[in-house]
Amino acid sequence: MVAATSRIPSRRELIREFAQFAVSDTGRGLRLFLLDITFYLVALGGVLFLPDLWMKLGSSVLAGMGQAKLLSLAHDAAHDSLTGSRRLNRLLAIIAFTIFHYNYRLWVFEHHRLHHPSTNDAHPDAFTPYSKAEFDKLSPIRRWLERFYRAPNIVGWGVYYILQRYWWTKIIAPTYVPLSMRASAAQHSCLLLGYLAVFVVVLAAAPLYATNLGSVGGIILGLLLPFFVFETQNSFAIYVQHTDPQIPWFKSEVDRSGIGRTELVSVDLATPKLMAWFYHDIFSHPVHHLFPKIPCYKLRQAQDHLNELLGPAAVVRKLGLKWWLDTTSRCKLYDWDENRWLDFGGRPTTQRLIVAP
Repeated sequence: MVAATSRIPSRRELIREFAQFAVSDTGRGLRLFLLDITFYLVALGGVLFLPDLWMKLGSSVLAGMGQAKLLSLAHDAAHDSLTGSRRLNRLLAIIAFTIFHYNYRLWVFEHHRLHHPSTNDAHPDAFTPYSKAEFDKLSPIRRWLERFYRAPNIVGWGVYYILQRYWWTKIIAPTYVPLSMRASAAQHSCLLLGYLAVFVVVLAAAPLYATNLGSVGGIILGLLLPFFVFETQNSFAIYVQHTDPQIPWFKSEVDRSGIGRTELVSVDLATPKLMAWFYHDIFSHPVHHLFPKIPCYKLRQAQDHLNELLGPAAVVRKLGLKWWLDTTSRCKLYDWDENRWLDFGGRPTTQRLIVAP
């Protein structure tokens, strides 16, 4: 529950406190990037050259996981925190975003200009909840899809992001992107589509050089399945970072130094150590919203310190079946007037989430 913040350090005080973590290490950031690129390329090589279908399927899944690893680093590079060089960060970000088929310029606009300053409000964003009235106005198919997206079925996350976000925000500029950015976005679209065309041709030519792999199989296992695996992980991360029975959303202007502080409307999801290491601690999310310049290799240490300072105001969850079923069952629709979560029937599943000072 979001309450008055007078009992915890102010946002300005926290930013001063956490400046110590916002120091980039160029060597470390570059090593992580090269290791992740290698992981992805080796997995892609397994798709092409391993002899058995089950080996190729496993490699295809690993390639999608490799793209998700790269997203964590691309995210940091786009925030100019992965290395100490602004030019190198931009280059690494563009390379990584191209590999997982995202328009770098459009992602930066969505993430930096919309998501960070206006977290959990009604601007176009992933997993913004519908009100009951908005949900009822949807077509029957779209209502069914919304139920599917928010059900505990895992694949719904991937289907959601591909259908509702990727096609409209990660390739060609949507209408709300400023005119001043459209030329740059178009250049990155050309880069992305050119890379994709070459990649498809290489995969379609698999019978000429690969092991036991036809053109259709090459495209499915080298492009489509990895991309779906990647988007499922990406969408899962976005969902859990800001969807929780304790976290409110805002339809009108909110005090971002008070109840709308982005570090208070973000979730720190405690995952197994191996998972946290693999994804570069991307689930240590509140401290990133507090201070985006903290690189991923200092994120967990910074998040632990933030949890100590916030105390009960920190939203910390443990990855597990109980948490998953509880969150997906309670966070369906949102009552923007009463500030509480609803089920699809419009029945409240939480108490009011905003308590006035």
